[in-house]
Amino acid sequence: MRLAVRGVAQPGSAPGLGPGGRGFESRRPDSIGEPLATTALLLVEDDEFVRLALTRALNRTGVFAVTPAEHGKRALEVLEAQPVDAILTDLQMPVMDGLTLLGHLLERAIRVPVAVMTGQKITLELAERLHRFGIAATFSKPVDISALADELQRSLTPATVGRIAGITLFGFLQLMEVERKTGLIVVHSSGREGRLYFDRGKLVHGFAGARSGVPVVYEILGWPDPRLEIFHERTSRERTIDEPLQHILMEAARLLDEQGRGGAAAPPVDETAGAREGPPGQPRHQPSVDAALAEAMRMDGALGVALVDGASGMSLGMAGGSAVLNVELAAAGAADFMRAKLRVLAALGLPDTIEDVMITLGKQYHLIRFLDPELHVFLYLVLNREGSNLGLARHKLATLARRITL
Repeated sequence: MRLAVRGVAQPGSAPGLGPGGRGFESRRPDSIGEPLATTALLLVEDDEFVRLALTRALNRTGVFAVTPAEHGKRALEVLEAQPVDAILTDLQMPVMDGLTLLGHLLERAIRVPVAVMTGQKITLELAERLHRFGIAATFSKPVDISALADELQRSLTPATVGRIAGITLFGFLQLMEVERKTGLIVVHSSGREGRLYFDRGKLVHGFAGARSGVPVVYEILGWPDPRLEIFHERTSRERTIDEPLQHILMEAARLLDEQGRGGAAAPPVDETAGAREGPPGQPRHQPSVDAALAEAMRMDGALGVALVDGASGMSLGMAGGSAVLNVELAAAGAADFMRAKLRVLAALGLPDTIEDVMITLGKQYHLIRFLDPELHVFLYLVLNREGSNLGLARHKLATLARRITL
């Protein structure tokens, strides 16, 4: 089954129902990390099978709490008994059809966002009538459940949907883990679409087309120039992923590196050979990395340090106690910054390399030191300005970079 969006009128773009119900503003959390409340959705559909199937499917998303009604008259009775945030109604129904219901909503000044679905052909006359009502979205039957849920969330509760630019997919997935977020990330790239579901910071399901699981996540992470759309609080019944996110990102970065060299992908890394386990949830790495990170933290004023993959922005090792999460996020952003800097150098035709970078903040120094001329990997050190010796720290970081073997 396929979803066809015949036309989406921006809420409030025409006099009529428009915004004004709780569905637009009450969905915003009062503070970062606070869960979003579910949207109370009144579903009006006369076909019992369709009504029950949509009710179950939309309830399972975690975003909607659906109250079903079999026709427009029953919907008005529901509205008298309880408030709703949004309405999704069929047009062709017995007792009271959808257009009559929309007229009653106007008469009673019930101003909540409304979407309609219909199996009939949407003529120019019908489209104009719906526009006058200020309909948020129109769908043609039969509908695809996932696509319907996406468009309903975009149209009826826009505060719960966002688009991300200026951050790598690797970095954003790490942010979802750090913030322990629940939601759906839809990844678009060159006509392809992939879906990644998080449950309280854990990646639990990923799919593209008919394929799902970890191999598909590797593929999605390799897509060029991805565009991200975030559906907050969306959940998935399926659980196809058990591996820690950091392990998945490490392997995806390795596969990308192999592809970039033009060779076949190497077999999975034996994490037990010549390595020891780092902190819980972090990849295993060579002892030289552990030693370098520990020595970096002994510098005066050191707040945190990370070894970072320049291509993906993900950390290959970290140290720094409670400050380590902030260091990891800053390091992911630094990878984006360094790639942009290299593009500028190339555009200017400057045949030069970058050895290190220093960023001075009000209370901190951020130092970046590369391990190789190709800028594949770098050390990222954060220092407290008051308690550090900048010159000594830069010299020490260069020494540590030369000692690390990967």
